[in-house]
Formats: sequence, C-alpha cells, structure tokens
Amino acid sequence: QASCGTNCWLPENHTTLMAAQQTMGKENVATAATAEKPEPPALAALDLTGATPPPLPMAPPAATPSKPPAPLLTPRSAPPPPPPPAPIACPRIEAKDFETLAAALEAAHVKPGRVDVVVAEGTTLTGTIKVPAGVRLVGSAGTRPIIMSTLTLNGDGAGVMNCDLREGVKVQMGTKDTEVRGCAVTNPCDAGILSRGAALTISDCELYECEDAVRHTYGDRLTLVRCQIRNIDGDGICSIPKISLLEDVSFENIGRHEVMCKAGVLRKVTSPVVEPPPPPPVPISQLPYGPAG
Repeated sequence: QASCGTNCWLPENHTTLMAAQQTMGKENVATAATAEKPEPPALAALDLTGATPPPLPMAPPAATPSKPPAPLLTPRSAPPPPPPPAPIACPRIEAKDFETLAAALEAAHVKPGRVDVVVAEGTTLTGTIKVPAGVRLVGSAGTRPIIMSTLTLNGDGAGVMNCDLREGVKVQMGTKDTEVRGCAVTNPCDAGILSRGAALTISDCELYECEDAVRHTYGDRLTLVRCQIRNIDGDGICSIPKISLLEDVSFENIGRHEVMCKAGVLRKVTSPVVEPPPPPPVPISQLPYGPAG
C-alpha cells in the first residue's frame, strides 16, 4: 500500500507501541529490585509479628541488712521509767571544827549557795541559836542533837534538820523558803513552830506537848507533809492565811481544833492505809492434833 504521510496511523505502529509499553513496566520493576539496599541489622532484628517481647534483664536489687522486728510494747514488757535525778548535795561544814556553833554558822553564811552545818550526834546545845540565810543546821545520822533553847530561822533559805528541839522554832518575819525537816519539836509554854509573815515547809516531823503545834500568822504559804501532831493543849495547826498543802498529817489528842484556818486548805492529801498481808495458813501436818481422822 502507498504511504499516506507521517501522521497516518498503521497497524504496524500500534503493535510496536504496545510492546514498548509492556517492556517498560518490567524494566522499572527490575531496576527497583536491583536498587534495593540490604536492611540494617537493627531493623532486621525487630519482631514485626505483634508478639509480646520478652522482658529485659534487670540487675538484682542491692542487699540491705535485715533488722529484727521491733517488739510489741505491752504494759508488762514496756521499759521502766528512768529513775529520778539524785538530789544535789549541799556543801557541808562540821561544827566541831569551830570554837562555837555561832562561828560555824557565820562561816557557812559567807559561802555561796546553801551550806549545811553538821552537828555531831548526842550533842546538847544551849544558848541562843540563829540560823542565817542560806544555811541549814543538820544533826548527823544517829541520835538527834538536843537544842535546849528556842532556835530561830533568821533568813531566806534557812532550815533545821534532824534535831530535837525542846523549846520550839521561830521563823523570822518575811523570810522565804524556810524549812523544818525530820525534827522532834516540843514547847509546853508556847507554839512548837511559830511563823509570822514567812513561807514555811514542815516535813517528816513529830510535834507534841505544845500549846499550839504550828501557829502561822500573816504569812506566805504553809506546807505540812508526813507529820504527826499529838498531845496538844490548843490547836494542832492555827493559820490565818490559807494553807497550801496538808499531806499525810495525823492528829491525836488535840485540845481544840486539829486545823484552825478560816481561809481553808488548798489541797489535802491522805494516802490510803496499806494493810499488811495475812500470814500464810498453817499446814495440816503442823496443827496441834495432826490431820483429822
């Protein structure tokens, strides 16, 4: 057939074009396959199946020293409370080291703080005795020294301890923190302890055969602890100001009032009487007639 020019369409051209299109796709696939690079080792190791990965290994925890369990504290196993602190000992002066008791009292008065002047047991003292401020007249252990005349507490912090006072005690007006402790006090002609305008503590004393055992007028606080008052013609305790404390004070054979105080008592404490335990029963074998039958 005759040619009809460059733009005429022939069956031969169509066949050639279709073959070229088919071979073009295969060449692209082959080119892409040859262009693929090998996967890196990290990606190749990944598990893409969706399964749960195994747990990562963990280092064991550091060992800690084991402590024993704390014991349960019950009323019986609880630790006891700590003991109370020991009382502070006062400096001491022996009265026998001085020519007179007055010299010993004066030597103690010039020392700082409270000082005890110790009198030997069995000593009998006569004459005027005035205990200055910050000094305590103390009878040594054993038989109480006997003081035949009235003893005067003549300043703040003055005191007398473990003495046999045959004409009582007078407390100077306006003094503070005066003390009578562990003494036997008697005064048939007047009050056993006479205090005017002072703060006074009486403890562990026996007051007997006085007009009034304690006469406390126009004073500060008055405290009595563990005292026995007996055979008194007038009042056991006569106080115009209020009494601060009466603790375990016993009265016997009082002429008028055990306590004469219109202002009253702030606090009164009486410890319960503890009865001694009964003796154990006598075994049957030790009965006078032996076992029955």
